Amino acid sequence: MQDRRLDEALRHLHPPAGAKLWHGGATVLGALRGVSPEVASWKPYPDRHSIWELALHVAYWNYAVQRRVTEGPRGGFPRSPSNWPSPPEEQSQAAWDLDRRLVRQCHEHLVEAVTAFDPSRLDETAGEERKTTFADLITGIVLHDTYHAGQIQMLKRLARSHGL
Repeated sequence: MQDRRLDEALRHLHPPAGAKLWHGGATVLGALRGVSPEVASWKPYPDRHSIWELALHVAYWNYAVQRRVTEGPRGGFPRSPSNWPSPPEEQSQAAWDLDRRLVRQCHEHLVEAVTAFDPSRLDETAGEERKTTFADLITGIVLHDTYHAGQIQMLKRLARSHGL
């Protein structure tokens, strides 16, 4: 038995090739396509996040939700601090490729976890916290990814207007 909530979450997290989401926006993976390390590390103001920082933040939350959905152990995210990991000091193409690979892997593991999730458990609480259901958690990560994909798209446009 499948649940429409899971179907919709997967459609937004990982749309089929050629599918257009209603809001016209890209997924995070789509938004990162073609971004150079220079654009990824650029900030419109010193106290704002870069595309690189947003990408690592999204990777962490994809990991965290995947871990909660699968009820896996804590502490496996490879970057620190986990919620807003800092980009590496050397912001080279190789370092950017490595971090984009991390974003893709965390995304793919999340999609696998949501695909395999037992729909009969959607209304159960997720973990020790007794307020959030699995449905809330899965819906929340879809919204989180969409929000940050929009930020990445805007930062790409701003960077372009600044000659990057």
